[in-house]
Amino acid sequence: MESCIEELIRHIRVILADSGVIDQVKTTPFEVAIGSSGTIESIEQMIHHAVTTSNDSQATDPKLLDREFTADELSQAVKKICKAKTSEQRAKIPGLPSKRADVIVAGAVLLEEIFLAFGLKSMLVSPYALREGVIVNTLAETFASYQPGVNVRSSSIHNLALKFNTGRRMESAQHSALLAKQILAGLQSCRSGSTEYVPDVAGLLNNDDAELLEAATILHFVGMFINHRSYHKHSYYLVKNTEHLLGFSTIEIEILALLVRYHRKKAPSQKKFARLPEKSRKKVQAMCAVMRVAVALDRCNSSAIQYVHISQQTESIVLAVVPATDAATGNPYDVSLEIWAAQQELPYFETIFKRRASIIVSDGDDVKALCTKAPSERLSLKHPTPV
Repeated sequence: MESCIEELIRHIRVILADSGVIDQVKTTPFEVAIGSSGTIESIEQMIHHAVTTSNDSQATDPKLLDREFTADELSQAVKKICKAKTSEQRAKIPGLPSKRADVIVAGAVLLEEIFLAFGLKSMLVSPYALREGVIVNTLAETFASYQPGVNVRSSSIHNLALKFNTGRRMESAQHSALLAKQILAGLQSCRSGSTEYVPDVAGLLNNDDAELLEAATILHFVGMFINHRSYHKHSYYLVKNTEHLLGFSTIEIEILALLVRYHRKKAPSQKKFARLPEKSRKKVQAMCAVMRVAVALDRCNSSAIQYVHISQQTESIVLAVVPATDAATGNPYDVSLEIWAAQQELPYFETIFKRRASIIVSDGDDVKALCTKAPSERLSLKHPTPV
């Protein structure tokens, strides 16, 4: 067996060297290596099997782990595979699909040699493979207007929301998503351009998290298609189980589902996010806190609030909302109900961002005051906020 493996390695190295692909890869900068299909997926399952068999009830759900493995993990897996002398023995390796027992040796050795030749340190595992590529290629050749570069994630979010749209809910959800992005952007920077007062948890969120926050806010209403009562639970089920969210990983779909589930009613405890990977838990709590306020700020589904400005100091955050103008009267909309609804979400918001929070209705003068050094001292309350 060992001599066969050594001969296989020599053959692979000769083929790789003669192909010229090693030189091509080394002269082309890349940021991430992505693998797909049976052999790579099987090795990834084998590597992560130890996590899937954990008895810790609070452990991260193995299905929500990043589908990724390192060069060292691959090396250990290859050694274990090659140590098994027969396909029957390989079929008993924990985590390795039995149907791959006959062919896994060649694939595993080849993959390790590719890692060594290209200097790879890790590899992400794609849920898609050759068949999806064939479909995309066929569509591109068949339809002149087909654009494979279009953001499939954004399109699938929009299509799912449209599928379950009732009344003006989708329009309202899109407006709430805009407000959520404004709140998050405001939390992540001060008007002076400094990050001095930015809450630590807000600084954890990146562009990918902002995209998930926007997507979840757009989808939060879909459960109303089933029943208005407890619609957030129906929304969770639809998002969690749909096959229409393309381009999202398992962990991303779980985050979307949790956000739509806990955007209303009782604020979620930390235990609700315990099955997420540790690095995601605080981020999802922050996204949830922002989303709850953003959805409440369009309580009447009227897009009555045009903008949300954020002013923050060491111990406080002020959300200054700017009402839209009523085209019929030329006056700002009355947003007292929206403000009241958003105030009900502030306790959880304060818990997550560890600051006192308040909401005011602002006008142009107040917005200018937000640009000063100590905006909280200058903000006025020209439109009283209900208590």
